[in-house]
Amino acid sequence: MNSLINLTAFRSALTISAPMHVRTMATKAAASTAAKAKTTKKDTKDTKDKATKTTKSKAPKVKAEKPAKPVKITPVVLPKRPSTAWNMFFMEHLDKVKASGRAIVPIQETPKAAADWKALSASQKQAYTDIYQRNMTVYHKQIEARLQELTPAEYKLENTRRQALRAAGKKGLPSLKDPNAPKRPLSSFFRFAQDQRAQGQHADLPLNERAKAFAAAWENASQSTKDRYIEDARKAQAEYQVKKTAYEASK
Repeated sequence: MNSLINLTAFRSALTISAPMHVRTMATKAAASTAAKAKTTKKDTKDTKDKATKTTKSKAPKVKAEKPAKPVKITPVVLPKRPSTAWNMFFMEHLDKVKASGRAIVPIQETPKAAADWKALSASQKQAYTDIYQRNMTVYHKQIEARLQELTPAEYKLENTRRQALRAAGKKGLPSLKDPNAPKRPLSSFFRFAQDQRAQGQHADLPLNERAKAFAAAWENASQSTKDRYIEDARKAQAEYQVKKTAYEASK
């Protein structure tokens, strides 16, 4: 930049005092110097751009890690829940359609079956309901026996599977409860409320009002009464922890 300023000043000075041919030579020299400076600046910029591109091109590409696929857990085989009264009637309707030789189109047959179901008398519907209730009684016995057969490890694995399904949006799939697992004991207040209920206290009140009455009675109970329930709850909790540790060790 300084050299360009000096050349400009020199050229101005020559314009004033030097002969024509000298001024011409000086102007050409100044133009040549300016062109060289511009070329040098452009070359420097090109070199920097090339270096930047080279650095970018040499940078190793890091591949994004694919999320690990969830381990597929085989569901525990449980007895199948029986069909409801309506479902039994609807399946009978489809069987009749199939026996007639007509093609079964569920979207067309559903409203027809619903109309036929609505036209049934109360006693006719009750016949289906009775079958459903008998099937449910058998189902409960089967499911109870099956749950008794499962090991703690199987419960843990099945509940892990169900928890993942619920997290993915699946509804109506509660965790299984092991009937052999130790039951968490009642707190001191609930022990007190249990005794109050057994004595018939506040039995005339609605359920929500009864709970408030038990809470008020606990609040107004003497400290010796509270201490007795607190001590019972402490002992029960200690026993529970021992049983829970043994249960967890069996998984």
